[in-house]
This record gives sequence, C-alpha cells and structure tokens, in this order.
Amino acid sequence: MLENSSSQQSLTGELDRTRLILAAMHALLIGLAFGFGKIVRDCSLTCNVGYQFFPFAIIAIGILAVPVSAVAVRLATRFGYRRWQIWSLTVIAASFFIFWGAAYIIVISYESSAETYVTASPGNLSVRLVYLGFYIWLGAVATVFAPNIKNTVYRLFKAGERKKALAFSTASLILGGLIGSSFASVVLPFIMRSLDLRYELARDSLILGMGIVILLAIPVILIIDRSFPKERYIRPEEAIKEDLTPVYQDLSRANLRIATRWIALDAKLRRMAALVLVRGIAEITLLYLFYWLVTEQTPFFIGRSIFFANFYIVLNASTLMLLVFAANRFIKRFGLILTLLLLPCALFLGTSFLIVQTIMVVTYILRIADGALEQSLYGQGIDWMMLEVDESRAPVVRPLLQGLAVRVGRSMGAVFILVLALGFGISSTQMAVYYLLVIVIWILIALSLRSQLRAKPLKA
Repeated sequence: MLENSSSQQSLTGELDRTRLILAAMHALLIGLAFGFGKIVRDCSLTCNVGYQFFPFAIIAIGILAVPVSAVAVRLATRFGYRRWQIWSLTVIAASFFIFWGAAYIIVISYESSAETYVTASPGNLSVRLVYLGFYIWLGAVATVFAPNIKNTVYRLFKAGERKKALAFSTASLILGGLIGSSFASVVLPFIMRSLDLRYELARDSLILGMGIVILLAIPVILIIDRSFPKERYIRPEEAIKEDLTPVYQDLSRANLRIATRWIALDAKLRRMAALVLVRGIAEITLLYLFYWLVTEQTPFFIGRSIFFANFYIVLNASTLMLLVFAANRFIKRFGLILTLLLLPCALFLGTSFLIVQTIMVVTYILRIADGALEQSLYGQGIDWMMLEVDESRAPVVRPLLQGLAVRVGRSMGAVFILVLALGFGISSTQMAVYYLLVIVIWILIALSLRSQLRAKPLKA
C-alpha cells in the first residue's frame, strides 16, 4: 500500500516536471523567435526606415492590434487548442518568410557595392515600406503569442498550479530572448564576413530564423495534445475567459460605456487610469529618444546589429535576474506604492543626467532600467494594483485599464512626439526635458495612490 502511494507520488511529480518542461519549451521557442525579431525590428527602423517614422508605427500597431486580438480570441475558441495553435504558428511563420523574401528581392535589386547602405537613396520607398511593415506586423502578432503561451499553461495546469507555471513560462520566454540575442551577436558578424554578404542580407537572415523557430513549436504542441488530453485539463474557451491579459478580452460598446462611467466617478480608478496612460506616454517617448540617439551615435552596418544584439543580451539577462530573485520579495517587503515608484524614480535620476549630457550610453542605461523593471517589478506591481479593483467591477474595468488604456497612452505619446519633434523640430535635449516632465507627472500620480491602495498588497 505504501509502495503504491509512493509510486503514485513519484508519477505525479514526474508529470509535473514534464508539463513544466513542455510549457517552458513552448515559451522558450517563442522568446527565441522574438529575440531574433527585435534585433531586425530596431535595426531596420534606425538604418533603413528612419527613427522619425517610429510614431507612425506605434499608432499603426495600436490600430492593428485590436482586430488581430479579436480574431485570435474567436478563432482560438472555435478551433480548439491544437488546431488553433498549429494554424496560428504556421500562418505567422509564413508571414515572416514572406517579409524575408520581399526584403531579399529589394536588397539584391539595389545597384550598389556590398559596402553601400541600401538607404543611401532617399527615394527608395519600397525599402522603407517593407521594413516598416515588418516593425508593425511584429508588434501586432505579439497579441497572438501572449495568449497562446498562457493557454498552454491553462491546458497543462490546474487552477492552483498556474501561478507558478505562468511565472516559469515567463522566465522561459525571457531566457529565449536572451539566447536569441546572444546567438545573433556571434553569428551575424561571421555570416557577413565569411560569406561576404551585404549588411541587410546578413541581418535579415534572422527573419528566416524566426519562421523556422516558430515552426519548431508545432511538435511541442502535438506532444502536449497527445500526452495530455483536453478532457483532463481546462478547455481553450475556458482558458480564454480566465486569461486576464485584457488586450485579448472583448470590450463591447456597452461594457466600454459602463467601465468609462465607473472610472470617471471613482477617484481611485481615475488615478489608476492616469497612471497607465502616463506610463504609456513615457514608454514611447524614451523609445523614440533611444532610436534617435542610436541613429546619431551608433555606426551603420554590422555594428548596429551587434549593438542591438548586445543590448537585448543585457536587457534580458537583467530582467531574468530581477524576475527570479527580486520581484516577489521586493513587493512583499516594501509594498505596492514603493514598487510602482521605483521605475519612474530611477528614470527621473537618469533623465536628469541625460539633459546635462545627451549621450547614447545614458539612454542605453535608461532603456535597460525601463525594460528590466517593467517586465519584473513594475509589471507585477501593476498586476497587484489591478487586484484591488472591486471584484464586482473587475471583469469590465480591468480590460479597459490594462488593455485599451495602455494602447491609448502609447498612441498619445506617439502623437505628442509627432507634434514636438516633427511639428516644432525640437532637439534631442529638449525632448529629454519633455520626457522628464512626463516622469514627474508619473511620480505625482503614483504618490496620489498612496492613500488609495493598501500599504502591503494582498497575496495573490
């Protein structure tokens, strides 16, 4: 009897490890693909498109993300886990192959030596359209991958196990990005120099790699579907309902009106909405400054690809360390308000120095701090803050605060940049001053929540 019980516990432990490995492998492959894609995305924007087009890309992503996420939810519910995962992965991988082919044809048709930059001709509109389209499309398909990863966790794990499993898959996603950027930093110079390829052809091989890696996730999905039948675990439609990632939840017009009214009448919800909006404005402003200074101070050709690869190595490594060793401990020890204040205060100090000395290294550090803290401490702080929304209102209010409000804030940031940089032609130093003002407003809003939120967050 005891032997049977021990054998059963051992089998259960083995199944838990197997499920964790499968969920982690799925997230790892998606992270690896995006580790490649972010390098191409940032490098092509600053090299082949022009950082001035960044605000247009952000607005386009915000517009495109709504129908893409709505279609994803409906198809995932209709097709079920296996069919939806396989079809979505196949279509997205095919889209990456199409972008790679279009870029390849345009680059090789450009009459110049291997050392000359493709954007040497300002009138080369086709180059800009292809790479700008890739930037926008990569941002839009991210709205498909996030729920796909979560639905895998929902399928494999029961309610009490999902918090740990989601944290594990998030860490795997970041690890995949770290591996991808590390691989690119080593392989790209080798490809360009040993094969004597034009800069764009060597860099764009990462788009081809993205499609291949995405397809490698399909066997993982088939193993999950065969090894863990759906009747034993949660169904895809139930997973979508439980997925609190609000970008993917459908806000009907009625619910939108109700949520807007509740937020307008409640001081606590108004401040939460303001915090999310201002964060979106600050996020886009810093990214624009980053692209601006990279364009002015980082060399062309393979040097810029290696720059972005090394940047994402540091960013992903920092995020992973904070996520694993610091995030939960910091929130539990210092409380929610200090967690929400840490990021803007750190950015305030860095930006104050940036105004005095507008150099690339300062913006580099600011972007590392922003990205690492956003994905670890600040992001979890926002999630904990949303837990304090009254449960009777949460299903309607949370999607608006964490979904629509985020996109509105980013779009507002993009519009402000268009007005200031392209309309008034302000300098990078003046843009840094504007960014500092946004951070000050951000800090004041976070401080105003001090009396509204609990000093210590509730345990999730």
